[in-house]
Amino acid sequence: MTEDQREEGRGMSILLRYQGPAVDDGTMNVYDAAANMVAFSNFVVAAAHKLYGDEAQVTADITAFKHASFGTNLLFQVAPAIAATLPILPMLPDLISVATTVKESIELYRFLRGEKPAKVQHINDHSISVTNNSGNIIVVNTPALHLTLDRTAGEAAAQFIGTALSKPGVNQIEISTNGAPLVQATADEALFYRPISDEEILVESTVQMGLVIESLSFKDGNKWKMWNGSESLGYTMEDEDFIGRVNNGEAFRKGDILTCDVRVTQTKSGGALKLQRAIVKVHDHKTGLNQPSLDLGA
Repeated sequence: MTEDQREEGRGMSILLRYQGPAVDDGTMNVYDAAANMVAFSNFVVAAAHKLYGDEAQVTADITAFKHASFGTNLLFQVAPAIAATLPILPMLPDLISVATTVKESIELYRFLRGEKPAKVQHINDHSISVTNNSGNIIVVNTPALHLTLDRTAGEAAAQFIGTALSKPGVNQIEISTNGAPLVQATADEALFYRPISDEEILVESTVQMGLVIESLSFKDGNKWKMWNGSESLGYTMEDEDFIGRVNNGEAFRKGDILTCDVRVTQTKSGGALKLQRAIVKVHDHKTGLNQPSLDLGA
């Protein structure tokens, strides 16, 4: 692994800049700017997860906000369980880059013109051939396609690119890293930046099981880490009544057991399989023995 690749493993910075009369005269709406900053950071974090997996801990901080320029500083922590898989990545230095994935994804939105691919064909483990509805073909790295077809990332792109470029007086965005231009998008392409998904549900089932709490969070999108008796996995909490009980003071400790209905969904998108687990109903909560209380403010 090179020193540059080790550095990316710790962090990186990427800058989004808007251009146009509304930017030049300072009339860009502050609420729009705030929404764009959040959406841009979410998109870059999603790109990192497509590269390093959902278990990688990625945080984004706004490091610059001046004259419609938004800097996002990304810090990475790779969980020990997946660290062993990373030594294979330096074999492909051009693909092991969040910046490259962001660039290729934005170019892919433009290439697809906001529509689903007509055809997706795997070239090798790292590259995919994508055909649009005009019959044109482009080759991108696999994480870029997965990012483009991810609905959450698509909603973020729709905000910081599509919606932003639809506003009067905003003509162009430019994304750069380390002072070098990375990719651009213009106002006449605004409609291309919207959620694109070819996700297909293959199997979905709901089972009742007991799960042991290892860690939890109430931040939007964060998963609860639970032990199911054989492995530790992330579960999305969807039981609003249960969350309300916790918000009203019901105590939780590491080692507590929840008896709950769990929905397991396997989907296919862009040739990749994905397994999602969600707790849809908590029936019972048994307190663990002699365990410290969990910090619910995380």
